Amino acid sequence: KLSLKGINAIAGGLIVSAAILLLQKNGLALDNLIVTVVTIILIISKKIPIPLLVGLTIVAGFILA
Repeated sequence: KLSLKGINAIAGGLIVSAAILLLQKNGLALDNLIVTVVTIILIISKKIPIPLLVGLTIVAGFILA
């Protein structure tokens, strides 16, 4: 059970770092900031499964694009 917590923590950290890197490369547009901030807040505050969060982020990207 402890190993799963570690894996989730690593996956969450990778998603946050990827969001920040993509934000830097794509510029500081409002829609990019919204998706990045909401993703980071959801990772920190909620127990949403990481694959679901990735899917929601992809859907949000298509809606906002």
